[in-house]
Amino acid sequence: MNTSLSRRTSAISILGVAALALGSVLLLAGPAAAVPGDGGTGTLTVHKLEQPESGDLGPNDGSEIETTGATPLVAGFTACTIEEIDLTNPADWERLANITVTLDSGGDPVAEEGGTPLTLTCLPEQTTAAGDGATEFTLPADKAYVVYESTPAENAIPAATPTVITIPYPGTGAAGDPVWNYDPHIYPKNTLVGGGATKDGQVIGDQVKFDIAVPIPPLADEGTYDEVRINDQLAAFLTYTAGSVVLEDSDGADVPLVEGVDYTLTAPSGSGGDMVVLEMLPAGLAKLDANTGGKLILTIEATATGSGSTANEAQITINGTSTGPGTGPSVVDPEEFFGGAHILKEAQNKGAATNVPLAGAKFDVYTAAAGATSCPAEPDPDATKVVDGDVSAADGMTPNEVLAEGKYCVYEVEVPAGYKGLVGGQLFEVTGEDAELVVVNTQIGADPGDLPSLPITGAAGSVLLGIGGAALLAVAGVLLNARRKRNQLQD
Repeated sequence: MNTSLSRRTSAISILGVAALALGSVLLLAGPAAAVPGDGGTGTLTVHKLEQPESGDLGPNDGSEIETTGATPLVAGFTACTIEEIDLTNPADWERLANITVTLDSGGDPVAEEGGTPLTLTCLPEQTTAAGDGATEFTLPADKAYVVYESTPAENAIPAATPTVITIPYPGTGAAGDPVWNYDPHIYPKNTLVGGGATKDGQVIGDQVKFDIAVPIPPLADEGTYDEVRINDQLAAFLTYTAGSVVLEDSDGADVPLVEGVDYTLTAPSGSGGDMVVLEMLPAGLAKLDANTGGKLILTIEATATGSGSTANEAQITINGTSTGPGTGPSVVDPEEFFGGAHILKEAQNKGAATNVPLAGAKFDVYTAAAGATSCPAEPDPDATKVVDGDVSAADGMTPNEVLAEGKYCVYEVEVPAGYKGLVGGQLFEVTGEDAELVVVNTQIGADPGDLPSLPITGAAGSVLLGIGGAALLAVAGVLLNARRKRNQLQD
């Protein structure tokens, strides 16, 4: 990891380099004319805020600045007196530029002057208020102090650099005259891991898509991105099918990324519950540094194979700091999936007292609005088909599907021969496992007018047949007598 952002190797950040340099000029001009040496006490107010996207809050000169809209953070700060520095002695002001402060392996400050350790006497830690992110120290004047973030803000990357501050602190008045600020204000800022990150879940039928968007703000103290990783543990009922990565600049334009060069991304395993990991490589990290103010977007696509919720939280890691449970980006308004959704196809046959299963019916299923109470005759052009051509089996049931909780419109696209099909769409609501929609086909001929009328049979027909038969017999008798007479004449 790049040591430029490590808490353990942070170099001294003398608050307001320009202001401190100005103080040196003033001292060269004659510190005897200044207020230092009068003794007494002063205050130091620490304001702990999240690093703004603009990269700056205002002038860094010890004055109190307007921070409306900035996000306050809760952190612990400790002020430590540098015992070897006495600011009643003009020469000790010159020594300040040679002091460096680092943090040891335990996170405690170590001050050195030209490689020589200095003695630090630390006051009890004070915690910034949640409401405004501020805490105030009361300190003896004419001393130099190391102020450091002894308990980092949650998800902060990294802890603020230790700062050397003097009481009083040099500055310049409105007329250009030297002034000595006995009540300076400092604004150590942190970028938060996952700050502003979002996670959206989109559900269509049994298909789920997660978009994890991570802002890329400028880091405090002009730091660089040395580690960026997104971990997303999918639920066991979700099978990861595809993923993609996009970097947008501050204007929303795409910055090209190449897999294997700029980043690595977990490949789908074909089984449920994958851990999906996006890891930015050095080339990609350089692109993040060059595009602060933009955002990194990881898209995960998955198929639901059973019942469960799309509730999910991603973990963001930046420069060695990771979001903890409950602090990473989570899906807003997660949805429930339910397995076993199916259609039961029944036949109402002519003259039958009960319905029976009917095989061979084919159905399409489309999404419907949450407030739908019926379905249109044809699928809505804006609706999404979530089931394509499921066919009822011998038991009348279509294959079990996994569908998100909600409403759907069912359309019968193929009807078994000899039956009347479903007219228009039928509303299907999925609220739990094994949701079932019964669709009944009536056998043609079961209702009047289904078929042409057959010839009339019964009593009247028997009479007509009897009369016709007698007539035929009479004719046959006449023909027989005539034949006998002809034969006699011939004889």
